[in-house]
Amino acid sequence: MSIWMFFCLHFGTIDKTLGPHRANMLEAIDRFGSISAAAPAVNLMFRQSWELVQELNNLFDQPLIGIRRSGRNSGAYLTPLGKEVLGRVREIQRVFDEALKPHLHDLAKSVGLDPNAPPPIPREARIVDPATIPIAKKQKRSPQAPTKQKRKPAKTSRKRKPAKKPSTRLSHHTRRR
Repeated sequence: MSIWMFFCLHFGTIDKTLGPHRANMLEAIDRFGSISAAAPAVNLMFRQSWELVQELNNLFDQPLIGIRRSGRNSGAYLTPLGKEVLGRVREIQRVFDEALKPHLHDLAKSVGLDPNAPPPIPREARIVDPATIPIAKKQKRSPQAPTKQKRKPAKTSRKRKPAKKPSTRLSHHTRRR
């Protein structure tokens, strides 16, 4: 076991943040070229990833992710600003990790952890290739004796009740005066 830290960049307000999870979404879109392929790669549902794309595009005046809607060539891509932001975030992350490495090493040693153990990669920091995600298959029935399905009895026609005659009694709303 080891100690690790993640950083999160705030752009002006608390709402405008870019951390490892959002950076991974940018990287997955750049790698796979589609939001639907990037969603399982960062362990999100399509709707969640679409909302995340909208949040990322609202971080700055210009969008980070572009959308192509043209049939076969449809998909998502990083805009030049998106590529620049992703590159700079990854560089900041590398410098951050490098600067804190000796401090985290000493802290791990002082609390009795193995300082040379590789840090586990948390779920939100992983990018998984969607092609390697196993697809859940429907379970087949066991090869037992075939079971016959019972037929439902045919519906018998019921006699219709005659329509109710209008009441001659006046309700309290339509009293005679």
